[in-house]
Amino acid sequence: MIIHRSFRTLWSVACVIGLLAALSTAVAAQQQQYANAYAFWEFGDKVNDVESIDQTIWIAKPATGSQWVLIWTWTADPAHGGYLGFNASDEGKSQALFSLWNADQAKGKSCAKFGGEGEGWSCRMPFEINADTQYQLRLARTGSDKQGVWWSAWIIEDPSGDAPVEHLLGEIRVNAKMNAIRGNSIANFSEYFGGTVPKCSQVPVSILALAPPAANRNKATGDYAHTGAYRSGTDPKDNPCKTGNEASGNMLKVEPFDFGLGDGAIIFIGGTSKDHVKPDLGDQ
Repeated sequence: MIIHRSFRTLWSVACVIGLLAALSTAVAAQQQQYANAYAFWEFGDKVNDVESIDQTIWIAKPATGSQWVLIWTWTADPAHGGYLGFNASDEGKSQALFSLWNADQAKGKSCAKFGGEGEGWSCRMPFEINADTQYQLRLARTGSDKQGVWWSAWIIEDPSGDAPVEHLLGEIRVNAKMNAIRGNSIANFSEYFGGTVPKCSQVPVSILALAPPAANRNKATGDYAHTGAYRSGTDPKDNPCKTGNEASGNMLKVEPFDFGLGDGAIIFIGGTSKDHVKPDLGDQ
C-alpha cells in the first residue's frame, strides 16, 4: 500500500483534509515526493447533496509508477472520502481501483481491507489502459441497510461509442451519515508515486485530460442536476521542482482543456516543459 504524504498535505491546504491510499505494488525505494498535481472543480457552495458522479477522462499518455483518480469527501465528514480511477505499478501493470476511507464492508470480485494511516476498503481489477480510449468514471450511492450506506463504482470504456463496455469494480459500505458528497470537494489527482529520481525532470511524463464531472444523474432521462466547472489547478510555483534539476517534486502544468465534452482541464506530470504539449484529438 502506498500512502501519499504529498497528497495529504495539499488536500489539507485546500481545506479538504483527508488521506489517499493507492493499493498497488509496494514501492521498494523511497517515493518521489511532491510529484503530483490537482484539478479542482466548482459546483457552487450549496451543492452538498451529491449522490452520484460521472466523469469522462482520457489518459492520453500513461506512465509507470503513476496514478490518475477522481477524489471527493463526504458532506457530513469533510476529513474523509474516497477515490476512483487508475494506477500503474513501476513494472507497468495497471489496474482500476475504487476505495473508501473508514468503510466497514465491501462486495466484489476483488475487494479487500487496507490499513496503515487509517483503514478502509478497496475494490480493484487488472485493467490495461489504452491511450486511444476514453473512460467514464461512475460513482453512485446504491443502497442502505442497518449498518450504513453502500456506494458503487464502475469504469465504462468508450462511453460515447457504439458499444461501451461497463465494468463494476464493487460496492463499499460506510457509515449511514456518509450518504452525500460535498460538490466543491470533487477534484482530480495525478501523481507519480514511483521511486526517487536524481533530477525531478526525470519523473516519467503522464498526461490526463478531464471532462467536467457531472452529479446526480437522472436514470430515466440521463440528465444531470449539477455539472462542474473547472476552477483551478496546482500552481507550478508551489512545487519544489523549478529548473528540473531539483531532487524532489516534478515539473507540472494544469490548464483548461476541451476534448469535445465541455470545458474541462488537462494535467501534465513529469518530464520538462517541452513535454507538456496538448495531445492531438485525432489520436483517440
